Amino acid sequence: MDIYERIEENRTKIASIYDLAAICYDYLRMQIDNQALFLAEYIEYSEEAKLNNPNIRMLKRYSYEMMRLFLQKDSKYSVEEIVGETLRRIVSVREKLISYGTVICNEATIAYYLLQAVDLYAENKAAESSAAPLNENYMENSYIYRIHGESMIKKAAVELKFRDKIRTTEIRHNFKCIRILEKAELDTGMSPPRLVTLHIDQYDQIRKSIIKSRKLKVAVIPFGREKVLVFEKVQGSSFRVQYIEQSKQTVLTKAINLLEKAIRQKANIIIFPEYVCFPEMQERIGDYLAETYRKAPDGMKSLFLVIAGSGWTEEDNNVARIYSYSGKLLGEQYKYSPYDGYDEKGERWIEGLCNPGKESVIVDIPEIGSIMTAICRDVSNRDQTEKIADIFEVDFLLVAAWSKSLHGGFEKQLENITEMNTMTSSLVCNSCAVVDESNWERGIVVTPYKKESIIQAKTKIIKSKAEQCEKCAGCIFSIPLSYNTPNVEKGKIVGKITQCKL
Repeated sequence: MDIYERIEENRTKIASIYDLAAICYDYLRMQIDNQALFLAEYIEYSEEAKLNNPNIRMLKRYSYEMMRLFLQKDSKYSVEEIVGETLRRIVSVREKLISYGTVICNEATIAYYLLQAVDLYAENKAAESSAAPLNENYMENSYIYRIHGESMIKKAAVELKFRDKIRTTEIRHNFKCIRILEKAELDTGMSPPRLVTLHIDQYDQIRKSIIKSRKLKVAVIPFGREKVLVFEKVQGSSFRVQYIEQSKQTVLTKAINLLEKAIRQKANIIIFPEYVCFPEMQERIGDYLAETYRKAPDGMKSLFLVIAGSGWTEEDNNVARIYSYSGKLLGEQYKYSPYDGYDEKGERWIEGLCNPGKESVIVDIPEIGSIMTAICRDVSNRDQTEKIADIFEVDFLLVAAWSKSLHGGFEKQLENITEMNTMTSSLVCNSCAVVDESNWERGIVVTPYKKESIIQAKTKIIKSKAEQCEKCAGCIFSIPLSYNTPNVEKGKIVGKITQCKL
């Protein structure tokens, strides 16, 4: 089956340009066994080569013409008309193909350059807010996303000549704007991440000036020393979280007071820890943001995003909620790697997650970057978080945690993500209810640093003094981040971390 037949067979499932892209990619994955060789011999051109694909010039022209056709869709053509014209042009291109290499690979170039046209379309199309995956109707084996690509660190990375990210030679990595996630890469029961865009209005001068400064202030709120929850075994070693009703209101009041203070301190991003943010608290955080934005928006003009920690739901899931500055729920993050460990008595405890990975979200803020959320063991276990961070090349990884071992659970794992992606910064907010009181560590910040030609990760531990925690009144750690070139060059992205008590 060639690409014409593949599109025709799935014609009723094509509701957008991105459905068409998914069909092309699935077709290429099915047809091409050796992707590196296909790219090298059929797509790339070299002046020094004894033989180049004689169809390249014609195929590139076809790709450019298809991009122009796609861009006219909204104003001139329906999707059905676009598909019909696409099929007609595929026939025309196939008739012009000069025999080269194998028939299968030669004809597969038509699908490749059609996918290239979608990438050019994504690059030239105005920013949109629709949540990805963008292929809503055709989702057989892959998911299509679009990344805006600009971030706070990008300018410094270009000026300092950060090395290119080391990637495997795959077809999906050959495109500038689209990102492709294969369904097989998700564990059973996991849904593909939603990619949402948080747009900043062009007239929002304060937030625009923060973006232009390439500086962020992150507030980490590691509260939770009040006994608001217990872990209880349900069946065998499976445990769930039970909240203490009598303590909820006290903890809720404290959380809102801390949130209010962090906003007054002009925090741009606020992170709460794992478990402590029971669902009613998360809802109240969203309501508070919405009410404050409606009544007194001037007081929160520096805020972009709030990670409302994670809480245990009635359906036995561990879920974080991500809110915009206006209180809009941007998405939920379901923990997908359950805790599995032993207590001091040698008894095993396994987190009884009912729907691990049911939902996840990546927030893209143009010119700040893409922001991914994770919950504790999602990072410690390395697998899915590293994979998703790699595919989407996330700029920030924000982690809500409840961990006795920040070094063992996060340090090497986050450093690896930074060194792999070259431009990822990570922050962990750990609940003070569980920290080892011999070191008083509340979190970790990991940022990239170019040492000669190597991209390394620089780690800074968020600590408090023992005497400040003897009586917990609640505190906020303010972490200034500067992505101006001199700071990135010196490895001083993280400024002085300050602790503020409630």
